[in-house]
Amino acid sequence: MSQVNPEFYPLHREWNVKVFSLPKIPRGKMGQPIVLREILKAILDNVPYNTKMKFEGSSSESTLDQLCTWLRPVGLVFKDGGMWKISEESKLYLETEDDLYLTAIFCANVRFIGELLINLEKPLMALDLLEIANENYNLNWETKSEIGNRLTWFRQLDLVDFNDLKNTYHLTEKGEKFVKNIKYVHPNEIVINGDNTIHETEIPVSNWAERLIEMDQEKLKARKASIGYIPGNLTDICETLSGYIQLIFTNIDKDSIFKYSKETLNISASSANSFITTLVNIDFLDRKSRVLCVASETAKKWLTTKSALDLVYCLHAKVLYIFEILFELSKNSLSAKELAVIAKVSYGFETERIDEIRKRLTILQCALLVQEESPGKYCLTKRARNVLENVSMQHKNDIELSHRSEENNVNNENLIVNDNLTELRLASKDSTNPSRFEKAIAWAFSALGFNTSWLGGSGKTDVLVNSPSIPKYSYTVTVDAKSTYSGVVSEGQINFDTLKEHKKLHSADYIVVVGYSFQGERLIKRAKEHDVVLIDVDSLENLIRSHFKLPLEPTAYKKIFSQSGKVEISCLENEIKEIKRSGDLLQSVMECLILESNDPITEGLLYEKDIYRTLRNDDRFDIPPSLDEIGTMLNFLSSPNLGCVGKSKEGYYALGTIYEVKNKFNFYANSCLV
Repeated sequence: MSQVNPEFYPLHREWNVKVFSLPKIPRGKMGQPIVLREILKAILDNVPYNTKMKFEGSSSESTLDQLCTWLRPVGLVFKDGGMWKISEESKLYLETEDDLYLTAIFCANVRFIGELLINLEKPLMALDLLEIANENYNLNWETKSEIGNRLTWFRQLDLVDFNDLKNTYHLTEKGEKFVKNIKYVHPNEIVINGDNTIHETEIPVSNWAERLIEMDQEKLKARKASIGYIPGNLTDICETLSGYIQLIFTNIDKDSIFKYSKETLNISASSANSFITTLVNIDFLDRKSRVLCVASETAKKWLTTKSALDLVYCLHAKVLYIFEILFELSKNSLSAKELAVIAKVSYGFETERIDEIRKRLTILQCALLVQEESPGKYCLTKRARNVLENVSMQHKNDIELSHRSEENNVNNENLIVNDNLTELRLASKDSTNPSRFEKAIAWAFSALGFNTSWLGGSGKTDVLVNSPSIPKYSYTVTVDAKSTYSGVVSEGQINFDTLKEHKKLHSADYIVVVGYSFQGERLIKRAKEHDVVLIDVDSLENLIRSHFKLPLEPTAYKKIFSQSGKVEISCLENEIKEIKRSGDLLQSVMECLILESNDPITEGLLYEKDIYRTLRNDDRFDIPPSLDEIGTMLNFLSSPNLGCVGKSKEGYYALGTIYEVKNKFNFYANSCLV
């Protein structure tokens, strides 16, 4: 056994022609390198191709022919005249048995081999590596399996070690030496293809597909968030769908679909069943009975074109955030992560489903609607811009603000709030720029009505929050921001002693740590022991959304800050109910007075008791408003500066319509603009 001089390591393919996966090599007790050598020797020894290769400790029953088929994409073997032969690189590997040379072969022919290793110069979790692969190298992997395959290989060769306490991987000394001898691709070096639709003037879509998306806002918002499971490579989605539609063109039982799925795509019955559900959800399959299925009329129409663009229209009719992605990309080039955050903030997604966004982007790329502007950043094609001018889309779920009288101002303010919530989420995972998250948190607490100061800097409190009142009644909160690449804040990232020092330095009443999410029972326990409340981004966003609909006084938020451990925003339920009740009471009292304005008996004059009799059966109130509540509201509405209600000895009466009341409140709200 000898080592190959790194000068003789194989030349790298261009990134765009490198393969995506390591070859499927059985492991067994011997390890994959030894198994690979046995396979290569079997080729040299002219072992029959239909021989089932056996390896100690492995249950594999693959034939030599199957194993060769798996090895061919990385250049270890090739076919010549119907015969399997090993490459020159494989010959050198067999002579030297240098597993580092074999790894260099993989680096030269497979994406994200050397690129993964170079990223492990600092400890990372498998999930971090998956995100780097998808965001920086556009690999669109939905699971960690490809990352796991690579890490397994590297660990067998002692290039990478695993810290089971922190669940992270890092280079060994041997790995550090190896990466100095290999080449790898930087994301900026990846060549992006140009726009092939630049000269299109008309949209090449079928008329029936255009009719599918003639939908109102109610239907658009009722679409499903998930596309669902689709087998095989998503770039081959049209071919996959075409095969299945032809299979189910007429009535067919599910068992036949399961057999077809196993033999064609090697997927299990449960996976095939998930795909059947997907086909039903996108209206490509009709269930005739529990076991019988048939292609829908939409599917049959699509089969006549097999068009990726027609497919996108079909998806938009049934699934959230399809053409809406194009709308977002029409303003700026965005990454899958950024699009996932916008989906959560503005389009009704319950969570940031980056896997769903990647599915959409791949399909949109197949339809020539989206392309990469730079690695991991997507932009529109000319075709997409043409489509945007002719399709109906869901309106963004803007936060409703009542303190603007002009519609344009309302929309602008909504946009600002949504953009800031999006920034809050993105910043929480930008571990390379801590101040970005600190500034976003300062905005978040100011949006809740607090005076905030961004301090930042090493050894300082990140954000200082003060309730706006006189010193006797105000309180102060020190806020520590924790941005992490994975989004998970663990115990080792929080120094509780430092947090207590910051609290003492600022004579603060409460301590808060804000992060994307918090993990670990020990972390929660320690936070409780030190009277620290952990606020995750979801909870902070929900507080802001609730505040813009039902604004609470700063004193109410003491319930949030006086907690310890993970925050529970449900503690504000009573305060939220009270302010909602006040709003309902204001509206119902005005409606009651306006309704009575033309009554010939009362002549529009009502006392508290008269209004009580009307409101005691109002469905808006769990408990009927008391006479005191009604009296307080009447005094408020009849105050000289508001003047919505008049008062005489005979009772109260309305001084205008409900719209005039709204205009008066808008006037005072606009007078408070900063």
